[in-house]
Amino acid sequence: MARILIVDDEPSIRTTLSVLLRKKGYEVEEAASAQEASRRMEEGHYDLVLTELNMRNEPQGMRLLDEVKDKKPGTEVIVLAAQGSMETAADAIRKGAYKYYTKPYDPDMLMLSIQHALERKQLQNQVRHLSSVLKGREEVGGLIYRSQQMEDILRLARRISQVDANVLIQGESGTGKELISRAIHSLSPRKDAPFHVIDCGAIPENLLESELFGHTKGAFTSADASRKGLFEVTQGGTLLLDEVGELPLSLQVKLLRAIQEGEIRPLGSNQTLRVDVRILAATNKDLQEEVQRGRFREDLYYRLDVISIRIPPLRERPEDILPLAQHFIQEYSAKLLWTPLRIDASAAHLLLRYSWPGNVRELENAMQRAVALATGDVLRAEDLPEQIRDSRPAEPLSLDQDLTLGEMEKRYILRVLAKHGGDRSRTARALGIGRNTLWRKLKEYGYKD
Repeated sequence: MARILIVDDEPSIRTTLSVLLRKKGYEVEEAASAQEASRRMEEGHYDLVLTELNMRNEPQGMRLLDEVKDKKPGTEVIVLAAQGSMETAADAIRKGAYKYYTKPYDPDMLMLSIQHALERKQLQNQVRHLSSVLKGREEVGGLIYRSQQMEDILRLARRISQVDANVLIQGESGTGKELISRAIHSLSPRKDAPFHVIDCGAIPENLLESELFGHTKGAFTSADASRKGLFEVTQGGTLLLDEVGELPLSLQVKLLRAIQEGEIRPLGSNQTLRVDVRILAATNKDLQEEVQRGRFREDLYYRLDVISIRIPPLRERPEDILPLAQHFIQEYSAKLLWTPLRIDASAAHLLLRYSWPGNVRELENAMQRAVALATGDVLRAEDLPEQIRDSRPAEPLSLDQDLTLGEMEKRYILRVLAKHGGDRSRTARALGIGRNTLWRKLKEYGYKD
C-alpha cells in the first residue's frame, strides 16, 4: 500500500484530500507545515508528497521539494499552488516535481496524476533493482532469465542432458531454441565433442542432403572432392536440426534411417558409415499438424519427439524482458567501450507493454539500436524503435493507460485462466506461479468457477 504525505496549512484541504486518497486505498498522513513534513520524513518513508507551494505566504513548498529530492530522491512530489505562474511551474518541474497544479484543481485529474506518479515510482524501483537482479541471475548456456517458466525449462534441460534421447524443441522464431539446445549439449556427457547446427529451411534441397550426409568425389557435377557431412563431423557430439519442419519429404526418409539405424550413406557412395550423434530438432511449426497434412512423416515425428520442450514467447514471460534488455545493453556497450545505459521508467514501461512478435531476437536488435543512438547515460523512450513507442499494450495486456499494475496483473491472470479453460494447474504452470498462489489471487478477485 502506497504511503502519501499531504502538506498544507489549510486543514479543510488536508481533510478533503485525505478522504479522497483513503477511499482509493492509500495510507495517508498529514502535515501543516514544511517543518512538520521534514520531521515526519525523517521518521518514516513516503512514496509521494503532495505539498502546497506557499504556506503562510512563505515559499516553503519549493524548499520542501528541494529537500525531498535531495534526501529522498525516490519519493515523488506533486505541487499544489493557490496561485502561480508558468515560470514557477517550470521551476518546480525542473527541480523534480511530477506535476504542478494551480488551485482550484480538478480532483479527478489530481487523483489520476497521483496514480501515475506512484506507478512511475514502482517502475523506477524495478529498474533500479535490475543491477542487483542481474548479479544473481541464472545464466546457463547464454540464457538470461527470471521467469519461473524458463527456470522449469532449464531444470528439464538439465535432466534431459543426462539421458541420450532425441529432443524436439518447439517455439516461435527468436525464442532461444538454439540456446536451449546448446545448454543441453554443454550439460551432457557429450559436451567435449562437437556441437553443430544446420538450418533445414535455409539450404536448397539439392545441397541439403550433401550437407547432412556428405558426398564422394564426382557424386554430382560440382563435386570436385569428397566431403564429410554434418553427421560424420559431429561424431560423438550433438546435431541440432533447426527448423526441421522445413525438411523435404525425400530427405525425411533418409534422416529417419540415419536415426533408426545409426548409419549414413554419403552421396555417390556404396558404403555405409556408422555414426554416433545425438539429435536435437527445433521448429516453429506444429509438427503434429504437419503430419496430419501429409507434410511431415509420422514415423520421423515420433523418432524426434522422444522428449518435447516448448519455449514460451517473450510476451508470456514478461519477467524476463528487463533483465534481457539490460544484458544486451551491457553486451553492446562493452563492444563499443561505453558505459552501460540505465533504462528509465518510461522506456521500461514501453518495453514491458510491447508484444515482442520477434521475441528475444527482436529485443536484442532494439537494444543494439538504442545503445548506438542514445545520448547520455540513460535509455529513454525516444531511443526505442518506432514500433515499440507507438504500440498499444499487447494482449493479454491490452489495457488502458489509467489501469493500475494490480489491475493489469488481474486481467492477465484471468485471460490466461480462460485460455486454459479454467484449468488451474495448467494456468499456474503457464504463469510460472504455484497453484496456491493462483488460488489466493483468484480468491482476492472474487473469481468463482
